[in-house]
Amino acid sequence: MYSIITGVLFAVTAIGSAIPSSLRTRDIPAGELTQFKFWVQYAAAAYCEVNYAGQAGSELKCAVGNCPQVEASGATILYDFSNSTLTDTSGFVARDDTNKAIILSIRGSYSVRNWISDVEFPYTDPGLCEGCEAEFGFWNSWDVVREPVTQIIHEAVAAHPDYELFVVGHSLGAAVATLAAADLRIHGHLEATLYAFAAPRVANLALAKVITAQGKNYRFTHTKDPVPKLPLLSMGYVHVSPEYWITSGNNVTVTTADVKVLDGEVNFDGNTGTGFPSLSDFDDHHWYFEKADACIPPGTPWRV
Repeated sequence: MYSIITGVLFAVTAIGSAIPSSLRTRDIPAGELTQFKFWVQYAAAAYCEVNYAGQAGSELKCAVGNCPQVEASGATILYDFSNSTLTDTSGFVARDDTNKAIILSIRGSYSVRNWISDVEFPYTDPGLCEGCEAEFGFWNSWDVVREPVTQIIHEAVAAHPDYELFVVGHSLGAAVATLAAADLRIHGHLEATLYAFAAPRVANLALAKVITAQGKNYRFTHTKDPVPKLPLLSMGYVHVSPEYWITSGNNVTVTTADVKVLDGEVNFDGNTGTGFPSLSDFDDHHWYFEKADACIPPGTPWRV
């Protein structure tokens, strides 16, 4: 995601006109907070190479210790994907028998190929709805793995009809997860719940409204994290609603009082209203109830 920021940070001097939206704010119950802290662990697990380049039947692991509840659940990999596409889209589909869940988790930015996907800001028609447009790089990152991943999910859901389907991701992974969830819902998996942590904007207003109307969207931002501020409003991109804005600092325990729920595809009461995207705020991008990308090793390889 550094490439998103450095590519446009100093080139734009105004956000542009906001699209009118509801500015309703609400609080979260303690039970929801517990769920948020659990599902970010699945997003975090997608950064660990043993999971996105593992073996079907293997249990999910996080060597850095940031997915203990996932490990305790005994969740197993049904399908993993990485290094097979130009975009280096990586992640896994897993089955969690403890929580009766099928999970699609998509890794955030790590390789040079990911960064190329991050900065491809032109629109593309994903064919999801009339007048709907998605950010080209994010949609392409989903499209290149769409067929095999969707087939695995179809089979898993059919085999376990009492299980829930979850789509999760952090950073670039959250952007791809947002479009994947929308696509899966439109093609029959209406039950899919999205947990998107630190997602950039992925859609024009028409598509964002369609995804918002689908419901079961949990999109998180954190303080001044610059990534959710991109691509810019002036480029026509808006967010899926609602926004769960984490207002506490980095590396601290998040309480219910630290999460504000904001409605609207554009809402300046949350992350968007904290100023222009700045590299000085990038540390906020890592901390979403925990250090979500802690499994990333040093270096920026072409392929992982």
